[in-house]
Amino acid sequence: MRKKVKILIVEDEVIIANDIKMSVENFGYYVTAVEGDGETVLKRIKEKKPDIVLVDIKLNGDLDGIELTDIIQKEYNIPVIYVTAYTNEKTIQDAKLTAPYGFINKPFEDRELYATIEMAIFRFKLDQQIIEEKQKIEILHDVAMELMECETKRSIFSILGKALVAVFEISDFVFYQRELDDLINISEKSLKHFKPIYSVNEGIIGNIFCSNEICIFSTKKDIIEIEPTWKDIGSVIGSRIGHETVFAAVDKDENAYHEDVLVKTLLILFNHADESLKRLEYEEMLKKKAVIDPLTNVFNRLYYNQAIKYEVKLAKRYGNDIGFIVVDINNLKHINDTFGHNKGDQAIQFVASLLVSQARETDNIIRSGGDEFLLMLPQTGKEVEIVENRLRKAIVKANKKSELSFPVSFAIGSSYWNTEMKKSVEETIEEADQKMYIDKHNSKKNR
Repeated sequence: MRKKVKILIVEDEVIIANDIKMSVENFGYYVTAVEGDGETVLKRIKEKKPDIVLVDIKLNGDLDGIELTDIIQKEYNIPVIYVTAYTNEKTIQDAKLTAPYGFINKPFEDRELYATIEMAIFRFKLDQQIIEEKQKIEILHDVAMELMECETKRSIFSILGKALVAVFEISDFVFYQRELDDLINISEKSLKHFKPIYSVNEGIIGNIFCSNEICIFSTKKDIIEIEPTWKDIGSVIGSRIGHETVFAAVDKDENAYHEDVLVKTLLILFNHADESLKRLEYEEMLKKKAVIDPLTNVFNRLYYNQAIKYEVKLAKRYGNDIGFIVVDINNLKHINDTFGHNKGDQAIQFVASLLVSQARETDNIIRSGGDEFLLMLPQTGKEVEIVENRLRKAIVKANKKSELSFPVSFAIGSSYWNTEMKKSVEETIEEADQKMYIDKHNSKKNR
């Protein structure tokens, strides 16, 4: 059943006002008030909040109907229909400037009044929809610009969340991120219907992740078949964003997401988010390439220059030690000359893989030269010698399993630094370097 339309009548002749009132009430409209002067009408509009106003051009008081209409449509955004006997050329031209939703000459037929009111209501709704759509487009444009400037995934999903509320009036939604074979809820808020973790093939979230399109579950029956506990949910809409993320929203009503425009607009929004995620991945790849040695896939000297500042800052703040180990491959020139540079590269990769296998997640392994590596070990003091001895044993074991046609060995030296020491970080690394050269000299002497 349609909600009753509220009408305010502005007419200073009582008999005509009553006739208009009777006519509109016969058609099922609700008359909120009948007034004869402009100043009072403006007060009634604030109180009664009518849906439409019928205005005579000639009124009592300082405001005529045209001036009053101009105020009503500009300040209150309420459609106005002129109902007047004044139809001379100047009056019509002045009235047109206020963009009324109808113009009826007195005397009029009741059906004419009814048709004009209905068309005015319909046209006003269309106008409001156009305004709303324009505002949504403007918001989406702003969102797209913001997404282009995002520097983290978190900021992308934060902006997406705000857009879902502002543009689509969708508030009950979640985002899931894939981690191995699981989908983890990464939303700023959680909803009772969703579990914290789904497998990639489980439930509605898994269904959405495995689909290449926007998924819509329009009835409770559709939903309960997949998520038996969701008995109070009528509709679900979801989509994969990028390669690893899932969006899903729920509504208690069935068929809440059936509009084609909604789906198309959501796709536009998600495509912008997808592009931003790809951009971040590409930027991350470029950053990684800039600090990764392509032969060994460990860090290069550029990374060391960035990381050492950070580690020293932490050491000063928390009083931590930093351990350093210098590793230099023995006889690499002989390997290159005898077996070829390709085998020399394999020897370098062999040592790099060994160092990675023995390192903690927090340790930094840097290829500091052609055949030289530097290990930077946060929160490691005197224990750095234990790590050094472990590496000596590890290379012996690794050679026994190696597919290379020759053994690989290295010279090694270690030292550590903290803020209480008088020596600098550079002097500490130099100390480890000197120990490495002593080890190299001793190994040659003992051959």
